[in-house]
Amino acid sequence: MNKPKRLLLTGAAGEIGSVLRPALRGAADALRWHDIRRIKDVAPDEEVMTGDLVEPGVAEAAMQGVDCVIHLAGIPRETGGTPDQILSTNVVGTHRMFEAARQAGVKRLIFASSNHVIGFYRADRPVGPDVLLRPDGHYGLSKVFGEHMGRLYADKHGMEVAALRIGAFRAKPGNARELGGWISHRDMAQLARRCVEAPPFHFLVLYGVSNNTRALWGGDAQARAHIGYKPEDNGETWASELEGKSTPGGEIAQIFHGGSVCAHNFTGDPSRVD
Repeated sequence: MNKPKRLLLTGAAGEIGSVLRPALRGAADALRWHDIRRIKDVAPDEEVMTGDLVEPGVAEAAMQGVDCVIHLAGIPRETGGTPDQILSTNVVGTHRMFEAARQAGVKRLIFASSNHVIGFYRADRPVGPDVLLRPDGHYGLSKVFGEHMGRLYADKHGMEVAALRIGAFRAKPGNARELGGWISHRDMAQLARRCVEAPPFHFLVLYGVSNNTRALWGGDAQARAHIGYKPEDNGETWASELEGKSTPGGEIAQIFHGGSVCAHNFTGDPSRVD
């Protein structure tokens, strides 16, 4: 089992970061939490840093003495900011993180990607980890950049990079459409920790979903086996509760994997998106 000397988690005050922090205790000799916001419920032996990772020098300072990073920081959804804000925070910030990690000699970087990198594939077709990327908005586009940067730094600089295409992260699925793409808090925590503790790898793409009967994405069994990820929860538990509940986004959302994000500001012809 791999055990880093110091693990850095960015976006540690966010929705996912707040779930991961307690789950990561013991995964490294030292833990460093980073966010632009105040981080609550910190143990006495845990280090906290704050700052905007887009600003020069902030990412470099966060990386000092680190050998493994989980990079969650960024605008977390399509409607969370303007395209310019997403470009600055998610693209420029991610670039600074990878480059700071390279300069600091960080061995492993786990990047929070998203299912929205493949959002404009039709929902009636299975999608694996090796398809051409097809983002459904500026947020998904920013995650495409992060995945490609991870591949570059793995190939060119020997960094171990795992890209996690995280699905609907909630305590329970929000509607019937999420029964296939949902990931529970427990399974997200397991996935992150398994990536930290996994034996050496080069570049991995994994779908961040639970053990859902109606799984929307797959083909990553080899990568899951390598890190030892065995999700325990299943969205089907809530199927009877959610059947018939309307899905946001209307007809366009029903057609594509990206759901309501595909429908957001959509002005095209869906028949042309084959």
